Amino acid sequence: MSAPAFRSIALLGATGNLGSKILAALNNTGYSVTAIQRAESKNVADGAAKSIKVDLTSKSGLIEAFKGQDVVVSATPNPVLATEKIWMDAAVSAGVKHIVLSEYSTNMDNEKSKALPIIYDKLQTRKYAEELESSGKIGWSSVNNGPFFVPFIWTAGWMGANVQKETALFHDGGDKIVCTSTLERIGETVAKILAPEHAADTKNKPIYTYSAAVSERKITDIISKITGIDFPVTNASVEDITKETFAAVARGDNSRNMGFYIPFCWGDGYGGDFRGQAWNEKLGLKEMSDAEIEDLFRGFLSDNATK
Repeated sequence: MSAPAFRSIALLGATGNLGSKILAALNNTGYSVTAIQRAESKNVADGAAKSIKVDLTSKSGLIEAFKGQDVVVSATPNPVLATEKIWMDAAVSAGVKHIVLSEYSTNMDNEKSKALPIIYDKLQTRKYAEELESSGKIGWSSVNNGPFFVPFIWTAGWMGANVQKETALFHDGGDKIVCTSTLERIGETVAKILAPEHAADTKNKPIYTYSAAVSERKITDIISKITGIDFPVTNASVEDITKETFAAVARGDNSRNMGFYIPFCWGDGYGGDFRGQAWNEKLGLKEMSDAEIEDLFRGFLSDNATK
């Protein structure tokens, strides 16, 4: 079966932190990318072949924007089914061949993870894409990448070191492994799965990739080496956090929903370490070396020390 010939791509969310990296990767691969932006947006999509501003709740407006496009890639943050259906249906009506969903998450195909409210809307959106595909209307794919490997996340004390307070928080001892990806790696993956040599194999599948497989202790040790800080460690129980967060939701309190990311990343049986299902080797994506990880954090910490 020959791979689809994708040439023109419409990108939703092209000016966001992640969207801009996806745009850069698609440009580097030679695609013609149209940025689909909110009508009121004043942001500039750097490198896009053109930019179309449209009411993202208008199916007719999106149909017009998607005409002539082979693929629609979504990088919209916090997608919910009610609004995702609009652009997905518009893509079908415009004759688009393929869509890439805004998942960019941890393990959404794990049964324990599926019970976490933080991915409910993404699961519903994927289910709808599967329904469109099963009826022969359009193909889909998605990228799942673990927590973002963005240094400020890993230096703020949410998982591992808190550089400002010179303390560290470990979950269940700090030695569990999670697969994590830089925003650049996510962009590379989107470009790879649409390439002629991979498009057929990655069609109608979630594709898992990562930049590094790390523990809280490993990253804290690297930050300690760079900064000279000897971080005193507090340990927290993933099970306790999970129970407390579900209990809060049961009381109608959704203010603690960030707590669900703890089991999502570190919980036993939640699939945060998905190296066994990753496509890195198939897609030719190399894992970061320890030296590259250290360089990533050294650059970030050096930049912020001068501010």
